[in-house]
Order: sequence, then C-alpha cells, then structure tokens
Amino acid sequence: MTTKLRSITGLLAVFVTPLLLSSGADAANWFKLRGTEPGGTSHTLQMWGFLQPQFTKDTSNDIEGAIGGLAPANGTKPIPGTIPPDRTSQQSFSMRRARLGVRGTMIPVSNDIDYFFLTEWGQNGVTRGGGAAHLLDASITFNQLSRGLDDNGLHNAGVRVRMGQFLFSQTSEALSHSTPGRRNHIFMPEGTFAMALMRPANDNGRRNWPEDEVSVNAGRDVGIELFDFPQFADPVFGGGPLELTYSLAIGNGNTIGELNRDGNFRKYAWLSIAKLFDDTRGPRRHDLQLYGWYQKGDIAFNNDIDNNGQPDGIPIPAGGDLNPGNLNVGPVSPGTRVVKNGNQNDEEQKYWGYGIEYFDKPFNSLGQMRFEAEYQKQDGLIFDGAQSPSAAINDNFGGFESILYDLDGESTAWYADVGYDIHGHLRSLGIPAKRTTLNVRYDEFNRNNGNAAREVNFKTWSLTGEYFFHKKARATLTYQFRDYDANNREGNAKTNGNAVMDAIDNRIGLQVTFVFKNVLLR
Repeated sequence: MTTKLRSITGLLAVFVTPLLLSSGADAANWFKLRGTEPGGTSHTLQMWGFLQPQFTKDTSNDIEGAIGGLAPANGTKPIPGTIPPDRTSQQSFSMRRARLGVRGTMIPVSNDIDYFFLTEWGQNGVTRGGGAAHLLDASITFNQLSRGLDDNGLHNAGVRVRMGQFLFSQTSEALSHSTPGRRNHIFMPEGTFAMALMRPANDNGRRNWPEDEVSVNAGRDVGIELFDFPQFADPVFGGGPLELTYSLAIGNGNTIGELNRDGNFRKYAWLSIAKLFDDTRGPRRHDLQLYGWYQKGDIAFNNDIDNNGQPDGIPIPAGGDLNPGNLNVGPVSPGTRVVKNGNQNDEEQKYWGYGIEYFDKPFNSLGQMRFEAEYQKQDGLIFDGAQSPSAAINDNFGGFESILYDLDGESTAWYADVGYDIHGHLRSLGIPAKRTTLNVRYDEFNRNNGNAAREVNFKTWSLTGEYFFHKKARATLTYQFRDYDANNREGNAKTNGNAVMDAIDNRIGLQVTFVFKNVLLR
C-alpha cells in the first residue's frame, strides 16, 4: 500500500467513521491470538501472564434528595461511586489483575492441536465470590481442517474447532480487555461493563446465584466453536491481504465454572473483514477492520425462594418487569424474581453489535494512530443494576447482591476511541522519551430504554496517557468525567434516580502493567 493511499485511508478512518458511530475493535485478530498457535510451532509449553497493580480514587458525593422508600440512602455513597469489587471504599490500592497461564501445541501427539490455559488471581469481579485462583480459560483447538497456507503464504479457507471455556464472540472491547496487549484505558466503557460482563441472570434464591459462586462470567462461556481466518489477495488496492474471520459457536450460557443449569444453550456468531497493511503481528497489528457479532439465548427463572433448586410455586408480584416499585421490601426482594405462577420460565436475551477499527502509521512524519468505534445493543432480559443504591445500606434494600432485571427491556451503547503515539514529537523537541500514547474515548450507555421507572443514561469521557518503560512494562493514567442521569424516568422514580446519579462524580486510576511473557505476537 502506498504512503499516499495509507494517508487517505487514515483520514477516512478518522473523519468518516464518526458518522457511522455503529462500530469498534482492536487492531488484532483475537480468534487467532487467543488459543491458536502459529503453524509449525515447536512450543509444547509456554508459561505466560501479566500483573496489573492499580490505584483508584473516586470523587463521588453523598446521595441527597432521595424521597419515599429511598430516603434512607441520603448521606451514603452511591454504588457506582465506590471501588469494585468490594464497594467499601472510594480510594484504594489493589492487585486488579494477576493472571498466570500456559499455552502451546500438543507435540509429540500432534502439531495440529493447540491448548490454552489461564487463571485469575487478582481482585476483581471474577474472584469476588471466593478469593483468588479462578479458572478463566481452558480450551483445546483442533486445526486439522484449517488447510494451512497457499503458495503465496496466505491462509486457506477451512475450519478450526475449539472446545472448552473461553471468550466467545462478542464486543471487541471485551475480547481485548482481558489481555494487556491493546488495553488502552483502565476502565471499560459503561455499556461493555454492564452488558458483556454482566452478572449471571439465574434466579437461584435471593442473590440470583449460589452463595459461593463468582460474580461475573468475564465474557466467557463453556462450549464449542467453529472458526477460521482465511486470507485473500486484495484485488483493488494490492499490498497486504484481506483477512476474513468467521465464528459459529454454542455454549451453556451460564457463568464460568458451571454446568448447564437450565437446559438452555447460548448461540454465538462473528464475522469480520480486515485489510492488513503490512506484516506486523499481535495486538498492535496494522490494519483496518470491520466486524459484527451476535448472541442469543434463553435464561430460566424458577422462583426458588429458599434456594433448594426447586420452584416454590409461590407467586410474588413483581410488576411484570421485575421492578416492584418499592425498594424497601424486607429480607427477600421481589425485584430478584421472575414470577409466573411459580413455574420455571425461559426468558430470551439477545446481544449484538458491530464496529470498525484502524491502527497504522499513515504519515511517515507522524506516530501511530488508532481509531475504534462500536455500537452494542441488548434486548429481552436486561440486567438492571443492583437493588441497593448504596453499599452502606445493603440490608435495608434486599442486599447488595439483590439484582433487578427487566424481562422485555432494551439497552444500547456506543463509543468512539482515538489514540496517538507522541514520543516521536517529544524527541524532536529534545525530550528523551520511550513510547508514549495519548488516548481519548467518549462512550454512552442507555440502560433500559423506555422504562419510566428504571431508565438510566451514562455519558463518559476518558482521558488516558500511557508510558512504556519497556515493551512489556508500562504505566497507564486514566481520568474519567462522568455525567449520569435518570431524566427519562417519571415521577418519584425520576427524583430518586437523579438523587443517586447526581452524586456520581469523576474518578482517576493509575495502573502499572508488567507482562512477564508475551505470547500474543502471533
């Protein structure tokens, strides 16, 4: 690709893409990087992992102006204004992620069978339910039908089979967020955080999941996937090839580490096309990529009040949308139930989106430029936030883990993210600098659109600087401006919603990343 053509492509990515706003991805093929070894490898076992210690400070204020049943929340901190996973403080150091894994090819058994294993030891939503050392990924990939490379060194069209527990097709932000390679901001977009990493929606008693179970599914599932990433010569522009990636998969649809508890399965699909600009590899591959993905599955609720695994047959009036209208309801919250005469019911949930990403050095005199944008939508069964507006008054509001859902809801989200490497400019000014990147992201999340009692709108600006001490070690500083509101609600729900939302203010995070073995440059 000529320099002139790259320049045109870069300008189109930067200026035309915001008009699309229905886009997003990272400069990488995560289906290739996660769990697939390069052909002909002789690595039988590679230890790998990374550490991410972090400091977070939240500047949110106390809730003021709540009325009626929410009045006891006045003078307490809103849950989004506290630090996860424990929600007991507004400023704290933590070991946000500490991940250790092994991967490789099953030689001498076969050089066409790959394995991928990763554990989590940090302090986050995965380990919250039972301490550290939780299994994140454990998969085996069979490549016998992938058909290898053609005479020009391009991947032939074929099929690979992956089975186990791993990241299934979904928002590209979630696919890349669990690895250190292209994670540009400390905090996820609000929509991705709520929809892709949502708590399991299982009505097994008051807390919606067994007592000692993990809090989030980390975007993972247990199942089987058919995928591949064939490449083709570019018939229009020439230069680097086009790469088509597809995936079709089916999984249990429950949280990680669980068997299929309700007899339902979740279906997944992904399709992307990428223009490769050169032979760069890994998370910082130079490319222009368009993609789309889709998930669909049913989730069973059984009104199991005593948590014995059986429907109790006791109807609890939940107002049809799991919003009881009165938060102060005693030890068992109707907001955690789907009630249809006490019978087990399957509730449908769909989650889909599409996006665009660009990462390259379009001008010789400038640094590397990155642009990402994504649109996401979820409808059917919608995670509607914690029943308790404040971690300080959990017992008065059904418990911190008492979760509301909407059976027929709709949530939408989008973000646009721009990044630029400035170290070349610093050096030209006589300032010695290693790779330094500035990133700006704007994201919106509209949760429960059209629900007059529960709709919330999130608008967030994230400003992030990255300084690389080494290609395997960097410091990241993120400052977020958060503007949340419940202006589309009605009556007391609007008053109380804004009492909580108005209390939420900005936050800052400082994170250090150390990758002690980089195995993603494939």
